[in-house]
Parts: sequence; structure tokens; C-alpha cells
Amino acid sequence: MILKKIFLTNCLLLTLACAFAQRQASIWYFGSKAGLDFKQSPPQAMYNSTLSSVEGCATMADANGQLLFYSNGVTINNRQHKPMKNGTGLLGDLSSTDNVVIVPLPGSSTIYYVFTVGSQRQTEKGFRYTVVDMNGDLGLGEVIQKNILIETESFEKLAAVHHCNKRDVWVTIRKWDTNEYHTYQVNAAGVNSTPVVSHGNILPLNPIGTLKFSANGKKLVAVYAYESNEIELMDFDNTTGVLSNAIDFKPESGPATPDVSDAKAYGAEFSPGGNLLYISANHSDTGPSTLYQFNITSGNAATILASKQVIAQVYPWVTGGLQLAPDQQIYMAMGKDTSISVIENPDVYGPGCNFRYNKIYLNEKNNALVQYGLPNFIQSYFDPRSFYDFSRSGNCTDLQVKFTLNKTLGIDSVKWDFGDGQKSTQLSPVNNYAAPGFYTVNLDVYKNDCSGSLFETISHQIWIAASNTFLGKDTSSCEPLGLQIGVTDIPGIDYLWNTGSNDSKIITTDFGLYWLELAQNGCSIRDSISFTAKPKPVVNLGPDTTVCKTKPVVIKAGTGGYDSYLWSTGETTASILIKEVGKYYVTVTKDQCQASDTVLVGPGDCGVFIPSAFTPNNDNLNEAFGVVDHVALQYYSMQIYSKWGQLVFSSNDVTKKWDGTFKGKKMPMGSYLWMLNYTNTRGRKFYEQGMVQLIR
Repeated sequence: MILKKIFLTNCLLLTLACAFAQRQASIWYFGSKAGLDFKQSPPQAMYNSTLSSVEGCATMADANGQLLFYSNGVTINNRQHKPMKNGTGLLGDLSSTDNVVIVPLPGSSTIYYVFTVGSQRQTEKGFRYTVVDMNGDLGLGEVIQKNILIETESFEKLAAVHHCNKRDVWVTIRKWDTNEYHTYQVNAAGVNSTPVVSHGNILPLNPIGTLKFSANGKKLVAVYAYESNEIELMDFDNTTGVLSNAIDFKPESGPATPDVSDAKAYGAEFSPGGNLLYISANHSDTGPSTLYQFNITSGNAATILASKQVIAQVYPWVTGGLQLAPDQQIYMAMGKDTSISVIENPDVYGPGCNFRYNKIYLNEKNNALVQYGLPNFIQSYFDPRSFYDFSRSGNCTDLQVKFTLNKTLGIDSVKWDFGDGQKSTQLSPVNNYAAPGFYTVNLDVYKNDCSGSLFETISHQIWIAASNTFLGKDTSSCEPLGLQIGVTDIPGIDYLWNTGSNDSKIITTDFGLYWLELAQNGCSIRDSISFTAKPKPVVNLGPDTTVCKTKPVVIKAGTGGYDSYLWSTGETTASILIKEVGKYYVTVTKDQCQASDTVLVGPGDCGVFIPSAFTPNNDNLNEAFGVVDHVALQYYSMQIYSKWGQLVFSSNDVTKKWDGTFKGKKMPMGSYLWMLNYTNTRGRKFYEQGMVQLIR
């Protein structure tokens, strides 16, 4: 019973942590058009990305988890998945380990810095930033400054974490061919171009491999691949930006080669609590790729190395990046895979961390592929204990809304502004709204932190829905495909259908019950609609039949009481009169549903009629000589002779006629003898002959 209670408590804490996690990291785009949406649990695959990257990438959402833009270090895409205005030509590189990270300008809700670094293969290895203004291009965002140079040469290493004041951001790189780490502060004034310079222990042989802060901002790890195959672990002071107490160790022994399948150490990630470090490594063409775990609490290289756990060895993939997610699990990429693997309990030492190989399939649509990289974020987004936040609960239609803080430790006082003119200083207030709508709720938290007595402002837009019925009445249709159901897109709302779709509208694929859940910042409502089949009409034109010109037939569409008829002849009556052989079909409509049927009309047992003259003069009248009607015969043979007895035409096909030529030349006007042998469908034989006049 005690164990069960502890388990339930841990589950509750994890649920609360996820609920209060920074929503700016809720959307991931990476690899070859792969994506994950962490606003749902478990995260849902997305297939709307139009950017690809071999390694580094970054995504940014707003405070409600709605996509703003994303980048592969070369192009910035807006939320419509199109290149942002002036958003091409960034000088990152698709094959740089950590090529891009996005940092909001502290104190601004519209300005973002997109930091980039190149790759070792580039001549341009500089560390740069590009500025995005989300007010530009009608709210889709616009690049207003591009490729501003900060450092001329940098390793493929770029990491970001919040300052201890939780407003400013530290951005760290590794300077090329030195043991220096340069850390830059981004504050309300912009980027401080003077770095905090720290020194590591090693001068690595290879610049490839990740740079990663722990979510709590206390540690930084640098991974050096290939010939180096080395890990450098340092303490970080998020007040001063200083790195110190560097230690280094090799996760595995043995020589390395420059081959991509033998990259050795490459990716790294800290557990949410910061006590464990995970390293991904690749051995050779034939050997497995390995995921290692280390206990780093000792701060001693030998002890850390002795704590090594082999969590997983996988074939045939090449392991890539590791990234902590809003659900407090660690995700692992593997090159050219169709799925992503997950460490479900990363704070647990040893096999209990529960590594799940290829847990989420991502290749269902769009030929999405995982590559070597996962999105690069400000790592503090994944430490729910680092930030004050609030949520509301209940039904989205509730006018009485309760607000809950994620933590109260360190708070002197709070001030709430509920967006409707009402205010409160309670820690967990309840506000009564007068009417449905969207309200911007601001919370000022007064506290003591590393910068002295300050206040932090948290702002969320909440939605109070007018009704919990929004899909309309149950409906029916003739076909299961193609009916659009849903709601008009509402900004800031998350959508979840029972089909798994996250769009505001869907196209039906079958009859049945469909439900849609709308969620926004802690509340949700759900409505359903039943989609049933209408009875289809039935039409039968009867068996195939025959016709003679002198004996036309009537084809009827039956007596089904249809609303309309449309024949292949263009007629719109319930029956039609047929004089010619051919294929005839009708489409009938009843209660907007349609049905069709087809009948074949062949030649009947008609009399044989031979004309006495024909005029092959290209006026489309009487152009050829032969049997006038379509006739069904068992046997047919016709010969035509000139007045000199020369055979000028012969045929055993009743549908073939003489055009008045012989060997390609026009025959002269005059009389021609014809002779005809045939047997009708009843087996009776006939012989006829006569003269025909050729007139031009």
C-alpha cells in the first residue's frame, strides 16, 4: 500500500510538472520533415513540416504552445510552413551538430534572436544572430536583421539556458581551435557582444558533437566525436555565466576513424533532476550503436566513468541527438530511422530508466524520416521548477475560473489581473467572468532571487467558450468520404479528434461517431457528431438488347420515384427511345444520392437493305455503299465489280462499306454490279445482286 501511494504521488507530480512546463518547447520539427506535438500526451506525430536538416534545427512556440516559426539554420519557416519574409540565406549549416537556437528578447513578446553556427566543412564557421519581428508580415513574422557576426570561428556547438533571474538568457559556444568557451548574455537591451570567457581542460581533435546545458542550469557538457571521443563536463554559474571545474572522460575505449558510422560519442542529455548524464555513441559499420548512462553527482572523472551503464545497443541505426522534452522524458534520434526512441524514466539509474526503442512511429505520411539531430532549445524550458507559472482547470465553458500556481516557494506576494477589470492578491484565486470570450490574465510574482528583490510577470490568454456544443446536428450522407466536419479555426485553441487529427476541420473517411476536443491552457470541452449513411436508390435497365432502325426499342429506368434522371444521350426523362446500337447508361438521383446502370444495345435480326446509289463527294451524306442498317448475321459476303468485270471491293464484315475507290484511286461515276451472300440469325441463306450508281 505504501509503494502504491508513493507511485501515485510521483505520477501526480509528473502530471503537474508537464502541465506547468514551458510551452515554448511544445512543438518539435526535425530531420526530414518529421514532427512531434507535445501539447498532448503521448506526443502526436506531425507531418506538416516543409524543412529538412541532417543535424541541427530549432522550433519556437508561444506561451500557449502554438507554433511561431522553426529553422534548420539556413531557412526560417513561419507557422504556415512557408519561408518567413526575408527568412532565407542564414549561415548555419544543415550538417552542423548544433547549428541553431532561438532566444526570445527578454521583456518583448514579439522579438526573437535566431543564433546560428556553421559546420567544420564550411569556410564560414562564424557564430551569428538573426532578428525576427513577429509583428511583421501581418503577424507571420519577418526577419529584420540577418547574419550579424559575433565570432568569426566556432565549433559545431551552441547551447542556451536562462540566467538565474529567469528573464535573461545565456548563449554558449566553443571557440575554434582553443580551449575557450564563450558565453554571451541576452537581456532586454539585446546581445551583449562581450563574452564571459571560460576555459576547458582539453583541446579536442574534432569539433563535432553536441553542447548541452542541464535543465536546472547548473551543468554544461561538451561532446567531442571521432578521433577525440571525449566528454567534457563543467559546472555553470547562471548568475555570472562562468564555467568551472572542468573534468573530462572517454565513454569508451578503442581507436576511432573519420567514418560516419564510427563517430564515437555524439549526443548528450542530462536527466531532469541533473544527476544523470546520457551519451549516445557509434562504433563501426558492423558494431551496434550504444546509449550510455553516467552518474555525475561525484564530480570525479574516475567515479563517473565507473558508474557507466549500457542502457541500449541498437542495430542498424546510427545514434544521433538526445533531447529532454516537456513530458520529462528524453528522446533519441537515429539517422534515417522512421521512428524515435524514448527514455521514459530518465532520473532512474540503470535499466529502470526504461529505454523504449522506436517508441513513436513518424513515417506514416510525408515520408518523414528521423535524422541525427533534434531541436535545440533554451534548456530551462524543461525544468518546471525553475519558473513560476499558473494554469486554470475545469470546463472551458465555466464562467467561474480557479487559477493555480505551479509553486509558491520564494514568493513574497502576487498580483493578478484577470483581463476583465478584476484583480486579486490571493495565491489561488477564483474569478467570476461575466461573459464568454478570450481574456489575457497577467500574474506578477514578487520574489527574492539572484538579482535582489524582483518581480516576474507571467501572462496567458484564457478562453471561456460560449457553448460546449459546436459540431452541429447529427448528419447523414450518401458516401462515407469527403464530408467536411469541424469548427472555424480559433486562435490559441488545440484540437484533438478521435481520428488522431489535430486540425480544426477534417474530411470524413467512414460512417460512424466523430468527436472533437477543444483545449486551451488547462481547460477542455468535447462534442460529438454522428455520421450515418443515407439509403441509396437502386436502378436496373434490364438485360442487354438489340435494335433495328425500323424497329426502335424503349429503355426504361424503372419506377423508383427518382428525383431526376440523366442519360448518356443527355435526355432527362424516365425512358428513352433507342434506334442505334451502342452502350447506354443512366444516373438517377433520389434524396441527393445517386445510382447508375448500363445496358448494351447490339444489332438485331433486321432486314438487309441495299441502296441503289451513293455519292462519295465529302458532303457527309451517302458517302459509302453497303448494308444500310446494323444487322446481326451468321455469315456475310459482298463483292462489287466494275462494268468491265473487275473486282473493286470485297468484304465479309457487314459493317464495312465501299467508299468508291480502288487501290487508293477514285473510281469513275457509273453503274457497278454488286453480289451479296448472307445467312441470318435463324440460319436461312440468301443471295442477292443488283446495280448501284456511283454519283459524284
